[in-house]
Amino acid sequence: MADLLARLRSRWLHILGTLLVLLAVAAAILLYSGSYFDKDPFTRFPAKGKVRPTLVLSLSGDMGLRYGMGGVIARALSEDGIEVLGVNSPVLFRKRRTAAQVDAVIADLIRRAEAERGERKLVLLGQSYGSDMLQTGLAHLPADLRAPISAVVLVVPGETAFFRSDPSGLAYMGKPDSLGVTTARQIDWVPMTCIYGVREPDSLCPLLKPQANVRVVALPGGHYLDHDDAALVAHVETAVRHAPSPSPAD
Repeated sequence: MADLLARLRSRWLHILGTLLVLLAVAAAILLYSGSYFDKDPFTRFPAKGKVRPTLVLSLSGDMGLRYGMGGVIARALSEDGIEVLGVNSPVLFRKRRTAAQVDAVIADLIRRAEAERGERKLVLLGQSYGSDMLQTGLAHLPADLRAPISAVVLVVPGETAFFRSDPSGLAYMGKPDSLGVTTARQIDWVPMTCIYGVREPDSLCPLLKPQANVRVVALPGGHYLDHDDAALVAHVETAVRHAPSPSPAD
């Protein structure tokens, strides 16, 4: 009996070890294919068909632009004639940043977008983790970088912000680096749309309802909005199209 139990234990340990190895390999493949280990954070989605005079700077969630809502939104805007300069957030935030570094990263991204926009409207878009970093950095954006920005769109931002991205979500279980409402309420100088799922337990959007420059859009579902890409894209496109044009003096 003892020999039988020992063999069974050995077999189960072998099976468990094999499963752990397979999970690790699958996770590595997913992270690699999701651009987590890329060096270049930028992915371009050129405008197709009838080109509209708008450039969107879009920060992805912690899975990058190849997975999740960020890529869906970018491709939809591209098909609608709007160029998107996509940013794979994991490339920039896979190592923990300080608050000052987050501000600097966001400012640098906006400088690049403003240098490319020409006479077009510039709309800033963040999705999930990307929206957390975007609104955090915008709170302290230098005044000279604010004027050319026509609008901001936040898609499923959280109440809290963590300055290192983690697709597994484990890093988000500790103490947050920032509270979203403390920074988002400082962004009172640009029209902002905040889209969230009504079943999200920790969304930033409801906290911004009193803010005059913010339009809050509640959609069915939780953080993934019931996977209704069409509804999400429709609201994002509405926000982008209705963004006011920058003044000629900008």
